Amino acid sequence: MNNYDILNGVPDKRQEKNTTSLKFKKDLINFLGDKYKNKTCLEIGTHKGYTTRVLSTLFKKVITCETNTDYINFAEYLNKDRDNIEFLQKDVYNTSWDFEDIDVVFIDCNHEINYVIKDIENTIKLAKQNQELLIIFDDYGLQNPWEGVKEAISKVKQQNPRFEIIKFIGEHKGSDCNPRANLRDEEGVICSYTNRPLLPFFRIVDGKAYEVDKQLHLGFKKGDGLRIPDEYLEKKEFTIMRTCHGIGDWGIISAIPRLLKQKYPDCKVYIPSLKLLRKIFGEGYSGLDMWSEPTANYSVFNNNPYVDEFVDEVSGDIFHDHYRIYDRENIDTPLIKQILKFWQFSDKEMSDCQPEMYWSDEEKKLGDKIIKKYVDDNEYGCLLVSNRFGTQMGKHHQESFDKDKQVMTDVLKDNDVPYFYWSSKPLSETPFSFINGVFDMRHVDLRVQLYIKSKAKLNVANQCGTNHLIVRYSKSYESVRQYPLGMNFVEGVTYL
Repeated sequence: MNNYDILNGVPDKRQEKNTTSLKFKKDLINFLGDKYKNKTCLEIGTHKGYTTRVLSTLFKKVITCETNTDYINFAEYLNKDRDNIEFLQKDVYNTSWDFEDIDVVFIDCNHEINYVIKDIENTIKLAKQNQELLIIFDDYGLQNPWEGVKEAISKVKQQNPRFEIIKFIGEHKGSDCNPRANLRDEEGVICSYTNRPLLPFFRIVDGKAYEVDKQLHLGFKKGDGLRIPDEYLEKKEFTIMRTCHGIGDWGIISAIPRLLKQKYPDCKVYIPSLKLLRKIFGEGYSGLDMWSEPTANYSVFNNNPYVDEFVDEVSGDIFHDHYRIYDRENIDTPLIKQILKFWQFSDKEMSDCQPEMYWSDEEKKLGDKIIKKYVDDNEYGCLLVSNRFGTQMGKHHQESFDKDKQVMTDVLKDNDVPYFYWSSKPLSETPFSFINGVFDMRHVDLRVQLYIKSKAKLNVANQCGTNHLIVRYSKSYESVRQYPLGMNFVEGVTYL
């Protein structure tokens, strides 16, 4: 089926004023794509079921609520060829919203401001912990003699920083799609509510961290126009820093020193030492006190010819990873590109930004010796099974376990080669004991492990930062733990 085939025979808003326009429906199809094929949508206000029909092609299941029996009968007949729609005769303003496992809510019901606010309040209660819930509204720009959808969204947005506008869709301001009156604003809008704590935004000055704000998304919106100060760039002494301290956290920004040297050939590039990080965040900072030498920043940037020095102090501001430009319409923009946009890089200047490593001759010699001993000159793979395998939020999650097991098994069986492996538990206690495991890498220096991984035909892992570091050198497969990936997206990784 073509993406728009479902629209055959569906009227435009100009013919059926209480449905959404064809442009609205096409925008919805384009925005949602295949990302929600395994998700559930709740529709508030079925009417005749034209938009319901479109939603049924975008979601695994649609639950739609309507009070009018005639409309329900019409909608059921219209969608008699669709088997994933649950029709409910329900007054959503006088009954509880006892729905479970909802990922998207489509609201097109009573457009008076107080009713819309009540819709939003009930919707927010459906949001899963630490996840984003999409909320789609029709008639945002409808001309009414009363306050309506637009005013309700504005009011909720002012009061709740977790509620935000993502994208306007449908017919534009001034459109005649509604026979009653031209639109006073965009026809529809996609919003979101994220059910998690706000994040602290740090400013780091003269080696001290100050919390200056709490944000839902760290950084600055694409349209804000904020960039790194020209005065800082003119000094050409740059400190690169993460406020998260895992190997993958530092690894995904590892191309920045080279890119800075290419853009500013005579600049100096510094990396904070462990001493400086402890000074900034405190001795008891949880991201640091668990470290042992070599630490993540050293493991990533050691031997990097574009790094001038690991420094124990920095005067003035450090423009760390909170300083980034994000685009809510393109949430899978890699963090490194968000950071580089703040650093005033063009798309061309940051096109080659995959993680990179630079090994010493000694590290290469040891890695080659291990490879030669166990596989000679033959092709091999690497398997990584971290302690996050089959988990969500640090706990065993059966659905995630089954998915990780299946997708990783498929890749491993399609690539019947010897495997170097690292597993948080004995390989025999994992679902992958069937592989030809030739060498357990747990007791090998991390940088040497990464060198061995870089020479492999393929790397297979559950979602793990260590796997990101070698995507430039070896085919990398990862079973995804989170949806969407957002800033953790690394270009070149095959996500399973």
